[in-house]
Amino acid sequence: MEEVVNPAHRKVYCDKLEINLTVKEYDLLCLFLPNKGCVLTCDQIYRKVWGEEAFGDANNAIACHVHNLREKIGRLLSEGSFVIRCVREVGYCFETDSEYIVST
Repeated sequence: MEEVVNPAHRKVYCDKLEINLTVKEYDLLCLFLPNKGCVLTCDQIYRKVWGEEAFGDANNAIACHVHNLREKIGRLLSEGSFVIRCVREVGYCFETDSEYIVST
């Protein structure tokens, strides 16, 4: 199975099937990919994806978009090959055994 991220067109494919992501879901994935295996705090995620300091219900906004990203990508990959693990009261950690190809 081949997963491809095409930054020029802001598209993601899994075995040539396009995965329709929202702007925030795509931005989250692009933040997680180069940080595979690292725990990112909610503040780090919010600053990078939303472009501002976290406030109020920022953690809920992140959780909602992470949930949707898990659903959309997870249903196409074999179970356990794609995980966005919640690190309680800290943030999230992206783990995968798939190799994502970033096309130009």
